[in-house]
Amino acid sequence: MENHQSTIALVDDHALLRKAVNYRLTGMGYNVVMEAENGQQFLDKLEEEGSPFPDLCLLDINMPVMNGFETAARLKKKWPGIKIVFFSMNDGNSFKIKAREIGADGYLCKDASSEEFVRVLYTCLAPALAV
Repeated sequence: MENHQSTIALVDDHALLRKAVNYRLTGMGYNVVMEAENGQQFLDKLEEEGSPFPDLCLLDINMPVMNGFETAARLKKKWPGIKIVFFSMNDGNSFKIKAREIGADGYLCKDASSEEFVRVLYTCLAPALAV
């Protein structure tokens, strides 16, 4: 069986946070193939010829230019194979409900424990078990 290293895109308007999360993900064995500071920049990068295709997008909600909810809705229409995990400071139920309605695969609060961070990513990226 082929061992596929899961690929991740980070979309957040805070450069220092992107760098720290990229470092953490790389240390966990994931391959961060793309970073963007807002949803529009991310979608533009996906459109580029030869652009790496992430398995999962770790997506902030509150960003300038295009927020995470609008980005996710467009992603689901054009690239439904990319899993979406919202990564936000907003821990309110209304945000989680909206994320679920859009079709997100997960929701992580930025102050989540390291264990929760690992669990959510693993759950979203673990290959389905063959029956």
